Amino acid sequence: MALIALDDPRWAELQHAYGAADDIPELIANLSIPKGERSEDDSIDDTWHELWGSLCHQDDVYSASFAAVPHIVDALLLRPELLSVHFVGLPITIEMERREAGIQLPEFVEPEYSAALQKLAWFAASIVSEKHDNSMSSCLLTVLALEHGNTSVARMLNQIDHFEADEAVELFRNH
Repeated sequence: MALIALDDPRWAELQHAYGAADDIPELIANLSIPKGERSEDDSIDDTWHELWGSLCHQDDVYSASFAAVPHIVDALLLRPELLSVHFVGLPITIEMERREAGIQLPEFVEPEYSAALQKLAWFAASIVSEKHDNSMSSCLLTVLALEHGNTSVARMLNQIDHFEADEAVELFRNH
């Protein structure tokens, strides 16, 4: 089955944390608006907050979560200058929660969902050697761990904050 277009009425049949997912296409489309073209009352942070809350609410994922991932990844790949922790973090968190809950991918998202995660991994591999802050470095390495099937390593990388990482490195150096 082909990727569900953002204007496809089937979004209303998909579910997220608060019910029908007919609001998700507008939020996804909003991701591609450059900062300079946004109005003051249209914060990208608000969009991300709504997407995270709807698609990965309290570690639960939904049918709309899987349908949204290819669009989120495509938005990043089309405009890599928009790179943020959210573009990488939301898809990988959805995938980790899916794996942890043992949820089989719905037929309507295969193979686009898996292909999107693979494209995200290729993108991460292409930029991981660049200078990034701790959060972005963790996200990029998490993508690569997931691509290699290392879910437990991915979970650790995604959960550890930079203070804990510094402590772990110090502990490692002392042994």
